[in-house]
Amino acid sequence: MGRANATACYRELGAELRKRREAAGVTAARVADETGWDRTKISRIESGRVGIGTVDVIFYLAACGVYRPQAKDLLQLCRTAEHHQGYWLSPHGEWLPGSLNTLIYHEATADRSISYEPFVVPGLLQTPAYARGWIARSAPRLSRSADEALRIRMERRAILHRRRPAEFVFFVHEQALRTQVGSATVMHEQLLHMVLMAALGHMTLRVVPASAQFGGSFRLFEYRTHAPLVYLDGFLTGVFIEDGDVVGDYYRHLMPELRAIALDTGESREFAAALADEYDRGSPPDVHVEEEQLQRRR
Repeated sequence: MGRANATACYRELGAELRKRREAAGVTAARVADETGWDRTKISRIESGRVGIGTVDVIFYLAACGVYRPQAKDLLQLCRTAEHHQGYWLSPHGEWLPGSLNTLIYHEATADRSISYEPFVVPGLLQTPAYARGWIARSAPRLSRSADEALRIRMERRAILHRRRPAEFVFFVHEQALRTQVGSATVMHEQLLHMVLMAALGHMTLRVVPASAQFGGSFRLFEYRTHAPLVYLDGFLTGVFIEDGDVVGDYYRHLMPELRAIALDTGESREFAAALADEYDRGSPPDVHVEEEQLQRRR
C-alpha cells in the first residue's frame, strides 16, 4: 500500500535497509531478482513510500545475505511502523548501543529543526570541553564509554556544516546558559562558540528569559514533503511523536508564544556575549534580561 507522505518510521526503516544492502555489496536489481519483486517496489521500500511487513523485511534482507539474528533491530522497527500509533519509543539514542540511531537519522533528514532546551546548551552547539563535562556527569550510567559518547556528540555537529544545510532554530532558556558545566573558561568558550554559530545564515539563536517556563525540552522536525515530527528526549529512551493532533495542536502552536517571549536574534547574541565576558572575568554571571525587553514582547 503506497502513501503520499511516508511516515517517519518507514522512512527510517527504508534508509536502514538500503544501508544494509549497500554494505553487503548487493544491487537493488539483484534484490528484485531474488525476491521476484518489481524494481520499483525496491525503490519505494527504500524511500519509505510503501508499507512493508516483517515477512517482506526478512525476504529483502535474505536477498542481501543478512539474516534474522543480525536484523532484530530492523524487525522491531518494522513492527513499530506497522502499528501506526502516531508515536514510538526509541532506545537507540546517543547514549545506548544499537545499529540504528533514530535521532541522528531524523535530525539529518529534516528541512527545518526547531528545538527548545531549558537546562543545557543544545547538543549540536556544544563545544568538546562543555560536552565532555556534561557527559561526565552521566558517565556512571552510560552503556558507552564517555569518550565514545563524546565522539558521537561531536560527529553529530557535522550536520550544521553540510553544503546545503537545513535551517536550525535554537530556543535556549537563560537558565541553561547560567548553569556552569566545567570551569568558567569552558563556559566562556561555550558561549562565544554559540555567538559565532548564531551568525551563520541557516542558524538562529533565541534566548528565553528566566521568567518564562515552557516545560521540558523538545525538538520539532519539519519537512517539505512529510508530516512534522516531535522528539522528546529522555535518558534511557526518546519519544518520537508523529500524531498530527499532538504535533499540530500543541507543539506547533507553541512556536508563536516562544517567539513572542524570547529575545530577538541580535539581543540573544548580545546577551550570550555579555554572559561570556562575565565568565571570562571569573566573576559570577550577573547579566540579566532587562524587564523592559520583556515588556516589549508582551
